[in-house]
Amino acid sequence: MGRKIAGTILGLIAAFVTISVSQLAMALVMKPPTFEMMQDPVAMRAFVEAMPPWAYLILALGYAIGSLVGGFVAGKTAGGSNNGFLPALIIGIFLTLMGVINFFVSMPGSPIWAIALCLVTYIPFSLLGNKLSGSPRAAAANG
Repeated sequence: MGRKIAGTILGLIAAFVTISVSQLAMALVMKPPTFEMMQDPVAMRAFVEAMPPWAYLILALGYAIGSLVGGFVAGKTAGGSNNGFLPALIIGIFLTLMGVINFFVSMPGSPIWAIALCLVTYIPFSLLGNKLSGSPRAAAANG
């Protein structure tokens, strides 16, 4: 039980770090909103509505990679994917909830297709990361 809790916590941290790095990388190709914009809901909505479609695709990719990394770290820490998928599922659900808050509070005006694309990445990619974490027993038997 302790390994699953540790896996969930470490997986969440890994997911947040990965998503944060992907968002920083996005700032290299697209000017981020200013602090003043983020404080003004009307200005922030105008900024979000003006974002090009490729920016949303980069966001979705960052969320998918972050979820994958989080699920992988959770699986490895919890003892491999044969030890269950609950930590990865918790990570996927938590990231989905945070994504809902992000799109409807921080990024109002995002297109529906982008919201849907991003929100459907978290759980499947967290579970895939868990699956890729494998079983330590199978790795030991093969190595």
